[in-house]
Amino acid sequence: MRKLIWLLFLISTTLKAQSQYDQIISEISNKYTPDKRTGIFEISIQEVDGKIVVKGETTNMSAKEALISALGKFEKQIIDSVVILPSPDLKGKIYGIISVSVANMRAKPSHQSELVNQVLLGSAVKILKRSGYWYLIQTEPPENYIGWIEEGGLAIKDKTEFESWQSKKKIIFTDYFGFVYSQKDKNSTPVSDLALGNLLTVENEDKNWFFVTLPDGRKGYVEKSKAMNYNEWKRKVNFNEVNLINTVKKFVGFPYLWGGTSVRGFDCSGFTKIVFKLNGFELPRDADQQAQLGVEINPGENFENLKPGDLLFFGQKAESGKPEKITHVGIYIGNKEFIHCSGKVSIDSFDPKAPNFNEYRFKTFVKAKRLVKN
Repeated sequence: MRKLIWLLFLISTTLKAQSQYDQIISEISNKYTPDKRTGIFEISIQEVDGKIVVKGETTNMSAKEALISALGKFEKQIIDSVVILPSPDLKGKIYGIISVSVANMRAKPSHQSELVNQVLLGSAVKILKRSGYWYLIQTEPPENYIGWIEEGGLAIKDKTEFESWQSKKKIIFTDYFGFVYSQKDKNSTPVSDLALGNLLTVENEDKNWFFVTLPDGRKGYVEKSKAMNYNEWKRKVNFNEVNLINTVKKFVGFPYLWGGTSVRGFDCSGFTKIVFKLNGFELPRDADQQAQLGVEINPGENFENLKPGDLLFFGQKAESGKPEKITHVGIYIGNKEFIHCSGKVSIDSFDPKAPNFNEYRFKTFVKAKRLVKN
């Protein structure tokens, strides 16, 4: 009986300690990495022979330090096996440049896994770790999105190589689709396909062609009529409502693709993201993240307070103890109309009398946010 009581006491004590450890993990995770799309804090804690063994990985050094500090109150030896990403196994090769026109990011290192994002040729990313021929990467701020990409779509570099690539003169591809050709001839063998927004380094140029280098070292020619100097493009970009609306209308009829953020196909937030990007403004990846930006606008009873370029958010309003839930985003274009990607990029209306009235979006409209300063 005494042995049974002692065993039950040990089990109870262990469960209590584990519960405390789990609570610490939860509190630190919520504080330092509240959005799992942009930060990693995957930690486990166990007691072994009276010692606290901490394992796992995180992208946040401060989170690890806070964890070790919090565990100090138990006055036990701590075995710290937490890895700070990027992984030391990468040996400094933690810089990547996307080397295909549109690279697919997945939730897990598998082609069968969910498509969560896309990254364009020439985009810089941070490499966090490797699993076989897949790499876990994080996109640049303000997106900071984390996902897996195949090795073949990534040019892997050390710091010196990365800084060299970053310093080179670049062009931006400005047509919907196109190619890098092996010769100054549109009938020559392609080196790579291209999509709107792709970046390439330029070696030299003549009247009709740019001679370019891709991030993985491939070389070829791009028609000048379909690209321009990147710095010149940035100087000419003017973030205003007129340019935004002109841009959004160029994509009417383009198809929906879950996880898509390129002209190959958009999801709702991927559409708004690329429209704003092409006008010099970087949005976060997802609709609920985009909803955190800008100034909230009271639309008015007949949407009279909205201006073209305002972001419109749909989902469920906060009520009856339930938090607000944003599930969709579009862009207001005036006259009670908005453009969004659902099935395809289309123009719909809040006006019940209009032929393009969208009753579902009318009923699920949550709020409007303004990012364009007029």
